[in-house]
Amino acid sequence: MQATAAPPAPAAGVPHGAHPRGMQVERLTTEHAVDPLGIDVTHPRLSWILSSPDRGARQSAYQVVVSRERDGRRPVWDSGKVHSTRSYDVAYAGRALESRTRYTWQVRVWDENGRVSGWSKRATFETAFVDDAEFAGEWIGSPNRRPEASLDGSGWIWGDGAGASGNARAGDHFFRTEVEIPAGADIVSAQLQVTADDYFALFVNGSEALSSPTQGEAWRTVRVTDLASDLHTGKNVLAVRVTNSAQGFAGLLGKLRIELADGTVIDAVTDDSWRASGATTPGWEQPGFDDSGWSAAVVGAPYGGGPWGKNVNVPSPPEALVRKDFDVATSGKKAKKIASARAYVTGLGYYKLFLNGQRVGDHELDPGFTVYDKTTLYATYDVTKALRSGENVLGVSLGRGYFGQTFPDDWAGEPWHDDTKLKLELDIAYVDGTTQQVVSDRTWSTAEGPTTSDSVWMGESYDARLEQPGWNAPGFDDSSWRSAVAVASPGKDVALRSQQFPAIEVTDQLEHTATSVPRTGTTVYDFASPTAGWAKLTVDGPAGATVTVSYGEKLKADGTVDSNLGFFDGQTYRYTLKGGGPESYQPSYSYAGFRYVQVTAPEGVTIRGVDGMRVHTAVERTGGFGSSDDLLNRYHEAQANTILNNLHSIPTDTPMYEKRAYTADAYLTADSAIAGFDMQSFYESWVRTHRDDQLPDGTFGATVPGSAGSKEQFVDPLWSSSYVLMTWNLYWYYGNTRALEDNYAGMKKWLDHYEATIGATGNVYTGFSFGDWLDPTPGAGAGTRLPATAYLHRTATLMAKIATVLGKKADAAHFETFAGQVADAFNDTFYDEERGTYADNPSADYRQTANVLPLAFGIVPEEHRETVLANLVKDVEVRGNHLSTGAIGTKDLLPVLTDSGHGELAYDVATNPTYPGWGYWFEELGATTMWEEWPAHSRSQNHAFFGTVDDWLYQQVAGITPAAPGFSKVKIQPSPVGDLDHASATVDSPLGQVTSSWQRSRHQLTLRATVPVGATAEIHVPARRRSDVTAPRGASYAGVRDGYVVYEVGSGDYEFRAKAPDDPR
Repeated sequence: MQATAAPPAPAAGVPHGAHPRGMQVERLTTEHAVDPLGIDVTHPRLSWILSSPDRGARQSAYQVVVSRERDGRRPVWDSGKVHSTRSYDVAYAGRALESRTRYTWQVRVWDENGRVSGWSKRATFETAFVDDAEFAGEWIGSPNRRPEASLDGSGWIWGDGAGASGNARAGDHFFRTEVEIPAGADIVSAQLQVTADDYFALFVNGSEALSSPTQGEAWRTVRVTDLASDLHTGKNVLAVRVTNSAQGFAGLLGKLRIELADGTVIDAVTDDSWRASGATTPGWEQPGFDDSGWSAAVVGAPYGGGPWGKNVNVPSPPEALVRKDFDVATSGKKAKKIASARAYVTGLGYYKLFLNGQRVGDHELDPGFTVYDKTTLYATYDVTKALRSGENVLGVSLGRGYFGQTFPDDWAGEPWHDDTKLKLELDIAYVDGTTQQVVSDRTWSTAEGPTTSDSVWMGESYDARLEQPGWNAPGFDDSSWRSAVAVASPGKDVALRSQQFPAIEVTDQLEHTATSVPRTGTTVYDFASPTAGWAKLTVDGPAGATVTVSYGEKLKADGTVDSNLGFFDGQTYRYTLKGGGPESYQPSYSYAGFRYVQVTAPEGVTIRGVDGMRVHTAVERTGGFGSSDDLLNRYHEAQANTILNNLHSIPTDTPMYEKRAYTADAYLTADSAIAGFDMQSFYESWVRTHRDDQLPDGTFGATVPGSAGSKEQFVDPLWSSSYVLMTWNLYWYYGNTRALEDNYAGMKKWLDHYEATIGATGNVYTGFSFGDWLDPTPGAGAGTRLPATAYLHRTATLMAKIATVLGKKADAAHFETFAGQVADAFNDTFYDEERGTYADNPSADYRQTANVLPLAFGIVPEEHRETVLANLVKDVEVRGNHLSTGAIGTKDLLPVLTDSGHGELAYDVATNPTYPGWGYWFEELGATTMWEEWPAHSRSQNHAFFGTVDDWLYQQVAGITPAAPGFSKVKIQPSPVGDLDHASATVDSPLGQVTSSWQRSRHQLTLRATVPVGATAEIHVPARRRSDVTAPRGASYAGVRDGYVVYEVGSGDYEFRAKAPDDPR
């Protein structure tokens, strides 16, 4: 490396454009973001894009200068002239960066002829905490929080043991108990939690007080009410009628907690002290009824046991509000002039930050979902302009999110699960050089907020009568609030990391396109296409009236919205009016997947407005596809929207149902996501979450982050291949070697586990696997061994390449050997040479996926490849040009057909208007997003893993793929298929935009391509021979291959003209 003089005064502005017609330096990024605020690495990665009017332009050297903003004339690092073509992920190599410091940097480059460019414009970045121990402030929470509703101590009761064994008869069953309250006692509260399998009606002292919906799986949702006004001193009778709709499991579960003014607590739970009967007698629910002839109830299982487990949703405590008054510093009688102010904050599960009554930032549902006891994310905000002289107030509201959820699942058993909590540091720097700091501690005040319950799945309840106007602004009287308390951190060794991927934001406001009134008081608003987010509701009515808002992707037969999540009705929000004029509400701590929004309002309430708010991680759209075929264009837009609808800090499977990061769903959709959006920082964070979530033996559950149940029941190499595949994607598409380095040990541990596992079964996987999920082929099962084993071969092959990149030669050789052993075992076990087909289950019908995967992954021996391919083609044609693949096989079917010379068949499959296939969804069923299943009854209509037709549009139809990591070499090989007249695509690479656009007429095809500065490309022009092609200057002929004339080019814009293959001239 040769040192050269740094720019004389970069902070004051260095001359730009020394060679205005030569190479220009543009779009500087730090850690893959433009001018980021709050990075937390000591040696960040610096990148830039180059432009040049010349073809074949490339960088031959660069010089980077980094300075503190406050003393820009004194660089903290001057790279000198570095002879390198690298222009992305150039690691800062100066002394370690300091926390809470703002830096500027510039770069200049030398082109291939040694000409130096002008200095770039200055870019900036600012550090947060390069050592998270510097993050001041305590974790704080609310004291004596209203306890989470708990059914601990209760049992599932029935009249006999049949309830828990699954043999309870259908019909009504009756239960009674007495609760005695001491004479003279004052009842403060009497919280009842109750549920029943299937549903119930509860009576208190003879009057009906509560009931559950009469629907299947209603037992999963606990009903809660306060019975204080229904009880009296002396004996009280609770009587319950439970309906078992069909023979099977049945039970009653409940707990009543009575709090008296003197502090006494009386608990009454469902246990064997209750009386039970299978027949009714008039007056059975009345206090004076003689139940001595009834039998004692039988406890079939304690809460948490039996067939029900802990799959019961219990209500959560209200949101917590926390606030802190402080004064800015003064000099004499005047407030000091503020130079800068930064707020560093994380609030679990979700938080909203306010300063002086105004919302800070546009983040929603922040921070992102992580394995909280390993990594918790924080954000940095510039609040300089929000501060004012005199008194200031910081306010934070806290909801439960995933962290404190009470959803009927097993995340509540994770070690990080807890009540809401906050950690915050506010740093103020004054012009005179002095500083001031405000941190979260026990001097903050706290109270409960108007969001009385929140759940990512169930929705929220908001009582506007409980609002405390001005709570987050100066002048508010918080004397009735309590002092915050110090609480435990999310984990003993938790790492606090700056959230460097884009935040979740409201990205668009949607208008409904139609309304309907399925019943009196209920209006359904149709937003035309499934999306993710929420509705902003504006209403007018009396105080105490409650409006219910339900979200869903589909309608029931009666025209109401189907918000059922499979186990219970979810996505339901309740807003209780404060009265006094129009009032608006939108959720704070949860989101919904929906096309339809149903608003049910009591008489006297007027609905003024229902506006859809689209909400997702705000990744930048960087790519696109277009063609002469409207159907293909609709596929592309549908997949792009479906991907966005499933980005909420993690890549979810569906925004309505599970809302989990299912690992296979993510890697199956990654190619189209990366082609369409800037996904690097998002995926880099999620891959890091794999490291945090890895089990001691190296495996993962089916979701990351995973719940205990997922990790125990759904350990599948086919799904958890995501760790290797997603890390490889970061390298292959972005040239991200740091991702390989950071995750190598974890990936190796994962593959080592499965190498040992299948070594005991002949190098064929025989354990649990989801297989080719949602395969539409009727008949005998396809089996799961084959796809899981194929993916182990695929990951072993990639691990050999990764080890080679990292210089681990011994590991690379080992993984190559292992991949070969798996391939041999795969062929020995699954290939039928007589038939020329692969099958997991030889007695099953032909399975396309079983043959697509070995073709796609290079497992088929060369001498059998044409036979296997011919049989695949035959099966597709016999099925009427239909696919017959689940999510795993669908991804590779069209590319395999196209790349092997059957592009026309691939096009016919892609556009086939009948079941199963995309054409059926879009032409017959009116789909506008990708669905979860091929049939019309598909559960989710907002599910991306079958949208991999979009990969084919980018990579085969338009023809753009990387031929080397980070698109340093590009391959452009379009496929003019079907009746397409033209197609084009743009993909953003670390070096700049890559484009491919072709257009054809009867006699000629024109191909235009753009290759960014620093890259080379192979251009494959559809033509029979070289003489059929007119090539531009700078294109070097490289031969004829598989129906294409191939040229090699450097950077620049190129246009090729080719004679149509059927043109006789």
